[in-house]
Parts: sequence; C-alpha cells; structure tokens
Amino acid sequence: MSAAKRRKIEGTNGRSRSNMGSEDGNTIGGDSYDGYESLSMEDIQIRIKELCHRVPRLPEAGLDSEDDTIIKEWATSLQAVIEEFNLLACCVSPATYKWGSERSGAADQNLNVLSAELASSQDQISSTVMPRLTNVLAPVVDLVIEKVITTKDEDGKEIRQNIFTRKQTDPDFVHLCCQILCRNAKLLRQVVLSNFIKIQRCIDDYRQACLKDSQHDSRGFAY
Repeated sequence: MSAAKRRKIEGTNGRSRSNMGSEDGNTIGGDSYDGYESLSMEDIQIRIKELCHRVPRLPEAGLDSEDDTIIKEWATSLQAVIEEFNLLACCVSPATYKWGSERSGAADQNLNVLSAELASSQDQISSTVMPRLTNVLAPVVDLVIEKVITTKDEDGKEIRQNIFTRKQTDPDFVHLCCQILCRNAKLLRQVVLSNFIKIQRCIDDYRQACLKDSQHDSRGFAY
C-alpha cells in the first residue's frame, strides 16, 4: 500500500473516531434523528407548567352525574393531561444522565430526592385519580348477541347469522362510578394540580442545587 493511500485511510479513521466521540443531547456517534430534540430540565419544567393550565376546569355547580357526555369529556381531558405528564416524567432520566464517576455525592443525593418526589407524585395520581377516570371511560363490557338473522340459500338450507354487540357488564356500577367521579371531581383536580406544582418546585430546587454544587466541583452536572 502506498504511503499516500495509507495516510488517506488513517485520516478518514481519525475523523470517524472524532465523530464517534462528539456527542450531545441530540446526537450520538455523529447520528442525528429527524424531528428529535432532547429536553432539558428547564424544558420539562416549562411543559409541566403548561399542563397546569390544561387541567380541565369544573362548572360552578360541579359535574352533573346524569350528563354522561359532559362527564366523559371532562374525564378524557384530564386523562390526556395525566398521560402527557407521565411521558414528560420519563424524559427526566435522559435529561439528568451522567456517568456515575462524573457525579459528586451531593449530586447523587439531589437526583435521588428528585426521583423520589417524581415517583411519589406519579403514584398518587395513578392510584387515586386514574382508576376513577378509567371506570367511567373504559367500563367492563361483554360481547353479546344482539340479533339473529335467518336466511335460506338456493337449496332451501337455513342459514343463521349472529350479529354481536358490546354491552356494559354492570350499567349500575358504571352509573355509581360516574356519581363518585362527580362527587370527588374537585379534589381529584386538586390532587393533580398540587402534584404538578410540587414537581415544578422540585425541579427548580434540583436545578438550583446542581448549580450550587457545580460551583464547588469542576466536573459539572446536567440540569
């Protein structure tokens, strides 16, 4: 192999290794992904704040347990907000990722507190709010025969065709769930908003703690 060709190959390999080592929140190994931008902790905090304004309000007189349409619209809106919150919570780990040796003890402690508070909020919402929404929006149903159509073919042979439909297993229970949701709607909304606001404060405290810690540690942290 000629010296010129060898130098060209070595130069190409050097650039490849350089590209492999160039990483940020949106690329790794030189690869980028269309439509993807990593979220910082500040981005997540801002989006959770926006979610607070999207939590559905209640009529002055509260929800009417006899108005299924309004109940389902309110429950669907609240469920969508909670789902987006849970997805944003999944972005916290990528936003705070650093290899263990690059963190100080204080940084690990800060992250543990943030993770614990985030898990606590998700647990409260999933255990106290989501089941009440699910009982109304996705009640248990059975597949039953609605009607039977009987016809005869050319040979006079009888053909039976069953038409199936879905019906609620226990309509009375579903109505009871609607009453419970209407009765507790104000406090359910309170649980969601209070946890959203708490996480905003927690992220702000975490960022401030990381900033303070980075001033005493040359390694720095992601926040």
